[in-house]
Amino acid sequence: MDSFSKFTQNVSTNWTPFANKVSKGFTQYKQLASETLGSHAEKTELPQDYVALEKRYESVRQHTQVLLRLTKTYASPAAQLVDMQALQTQFSTLTSRISGKQRDASDREPAAQSEKQPMSPQHEISRASLDAAEKIGLEEPLGAALFKFGSIEEKVGAEKIKQDQCIQRGFVEPTSQMLESGIALAQNARKQVQAARLTLDANKAAFKNARPDKAQEARGEVERAEDHFVTVIEEAMNLMRSVVESPQHLKCLSELVNAQLNYHKEAAALLADLAPEIEEIQVTQEALYHHDNRTISTATDDTSNNSNNNNNA
Repeated sequence: MDSFSKFTQNVSTNWTPFANKVSKGFTQYKQLASETLGSHAEKTELPQDYVALEKRYESVRQHTQVLLRLTKTYASPAAQLVDMQALQTQFSTLTSRISGKQRDASDREPAAQSEKQPMSPQHEISRASLDAAEKIGLEEPLGAALFKFGSIEEKVGAEKIKQDQCIQRGFVEPTSQMLESGIALAQNARKQVQAARLTLDANKAAFKNARPDKAQEARGEVERAEDHFVTVIEEAMNLMRSVVESPQHLKCLSELVNAQLNYHKEAAALLADLAPEIEEIQVTQEALYHHDNRTISTATDDTSNNSNNNNNA
């Protein structure tokens, strides 16, 4: 009997708050349905300060979500899981092979493993260019140009990965933390405001339709709902203001800009050194090409003239 008595007491204790929660939720749902169906249900207006702040907050929240989604591409496995040592081994193997220094099977094994490693697009271009340079040959202008290009692209790829890792640490991770902490708290507070308003309006409607003997009790419910409504509005405004005015957004944006700036600066410097070399090879090859064509054309004309002269003779 004692065990059964304790059991029933526990059930009663746990059931009461659950039942109250269900009852409150039903009341809010009923009020929302009444408003949605377009009846003449009374609807308490939110303070203008709250509405204005909520609009500012929502703009910041949406911007944060969109920018985080877009910048997560920098944190993809290709950017984060790349094995730089393996890539450097592969690059060294390729360049040595092109130079005629063949490695044995054990030296080539790390390079084979590195092919399984995710790489930046620049590393893929570098590998393809160096492979092509080896097949074409460094004695050929195109082969020499591809070797120079592949060598620089490997360095540009290393800078790209460095940029991606900086963006991951300086923007993606702290921005995700903001969404999961401050913004999440503000979102929950906004839901509490909506729930408090529905409860208040439901209590107002109940007071309006209450019998005289229930009027005092209904008035008390309205007053308590009003106090709670004011409290949750203040809490929500504090949390939304904290999100809107936080310097963390600007700090993350600064990290994003600086990471991109450093990458483009280093990449531009590398490519600026490469461009004149490729252009010089191109100009030289073009001159040789036109010279050879003129030589062939002249030889053809001479042969044709000699043939004509022989025929005339």
